[in-house]
Amino acid sequence: MVRRLTLDETEKCIKAWREFKDKEAIEVLTICNSGLVTFFVKKYLGKGLTFEELQSAGNEGLIRAINKFDYKKRPIEGFSSYIAVAIENQIKRDLRKYDKHSHVVLSLDQPIGQNKDEDETKREDIIGTDSEQLINDVIFEMKIDIVREALKCLNSREKRIILLRYGLDDTHKKTQVEVAKIFGCSRTTIVKQEQRALFKMRQPRYAKQLKDFIDD
Repeated sequence: MVRRLTLDETEKCIKAWREFKDKEAIEVLTICNSGLVTFFVKKYLGKGLTFEELQSAGNEGLIRAINKFDYKKRPIEGFSSYIAVAIENQIKRDLRKYDKHSHVVLSLDQPIGQNKDEDETKREDIIGTDSEQLINDVIFEMKIDIVREALKCLNSREKRIILLRYGLDDTHKKTQVEVAKIFGCSRTTIVKQEQRALFKMRQPRYAKQLKDFIDD
């Protein structure tokens, strides 16, 4: 069972990370608050996203909160509530994004003209009837093209992490644990580096294209 940090330990870790970029401090904060992530993952499990996807969203919210909490002005007693709100909000954002794309509809039965026998012609007559597969293929290709362009802003390590995590290297998507084993580091390290890479990919020149796939 993960030990809970005291208020004093929490404050020291936040300062060490924010002021000196102490990697051990951010790992301690992430690991010792992972129980909150798990709590919200279980709360929203079964609403569309997998356990791993919810966990990834929760971890993103946690890291973002650690980086934004104003420890110089706000009492440290409010840190747990602050990160809890951030974790849940990030999970909700990812669920909304999922709901948005799960309702994409392409009307294949809409008439587009007539054939030489003057019979009504529909899209499905030309490209087939498996509309769900077609939609998935189109969305997938759009994502791949957009993300590959955005990958150009990453360094080699960050790029490889994203390729492995999202299956863009023509292999199956790998979990953060699997990627950590490949790099010989902790899962927490991969979580941080993955989120940093995604943040860089959100730069203005890609933001408009990526907004539907990587929520701000």
